[in-house]
Amino acid sequence: MLLSRLCLALLCLSGAFSHDGLPINLKLGVPGHPDCVFPGTPTEDVDYNAMHLVCHQKQRDFDSQIQVGCVGDSITAGVHSSGGNTTYPAQLGILLGNKYKVTNLGACGSTMMKHANSPYWQRPQFKTLIHNKWDIIIIMLGTNDAKDKGHHGPPNWPHDCTGPRALDCPYAKDYASMIKLVRTLGRTPSQPPKIYLAIPPPLMKDGVYGMNATVINDVFPILIPQINSANHVPNKPIDIFDAMGGKDKAHFPPGGCTLENSHVADCRYFCDHQSCDQCHPDDVGYHAMAVAMKKGMGL
Repeated sequence: MLLSRLCLALLCLSGAFSHDGLPINLKLGVPGHPDCVFPGTPTEDVDYNAMHLVCHQKQRDFDSQIQVGCVGDSITAGVHSSGGNTTYPAQLGILLGNKYKVTNLGACGSTMMKHANSPYWQRPQFKTLIHNKWDIIIIMLGTNDAKDKGHHGPPNWPHDCTGPRALDCPYAKDYASMIKLVRTLGRTPSQPPKIYLAIPPPLMKDGVYGMNATVINDVFPILIPQINSANHVPNKPIDIFDAMGGKDKAHFPPGGCTLENSHVADCRYFCDHQSCDQCHPDDVGYHAMAVAMKKGMGL
């Protein structure tokens, strides 16, 4: 009975770290499946739970095993996946095999921008990132940065991240700070981790969760490669946007993905009988994301 009441209460809550109606991982008291635990029993306060997770780097099975850290938001955490082994980081680990150890550092609702409503920089997953050493780090943040007041979300997006001064905007500057920091997290000072920036998947319907589809679908595919180049990241950005249907954005259904149009513009990655979300993939989508990540890493 207590567990049922907790489940009901958590599902009814919304806050900086969760989206309305998202399924809650009852072991953690937050949406998604990051590599974290909650000490004790989760409370009914999702925000409190999110800030008090204890996250961990997956330990190597042998010294030469390659440590991969996946930095991101609820999409990395695997919201709407059917379980921890169906998130994109878990699927990536399966695809890469025993030579690699992949850690899920996704933080639901988090932003790249330090002064947005839920900065990744303040989350337990960030502490785990900076307190460990890595061989490869994938960064995929921005979807929550794209929230704005015009779409009934928090006023995150600055609307000055296009044109000749795009790299001076807060999102680009904070991304540059993240890249600079991550470069210090290699096994030794002379051996920085390989860094991959990932362009987030498309938003299939404007305004869901307070997000501006123009930012996600039109700005990020241009801006993130610019950030990559300006910060001399040697690896090309991983184009999750195109891999998850963005290449067909001219054919996005006007009202978003439904079960009836799941064959259109890769809507099948976001909408099936498991879930139908215009932002978070389903299991099929998370697997496709992992495949695209592996390909983008040249592996």
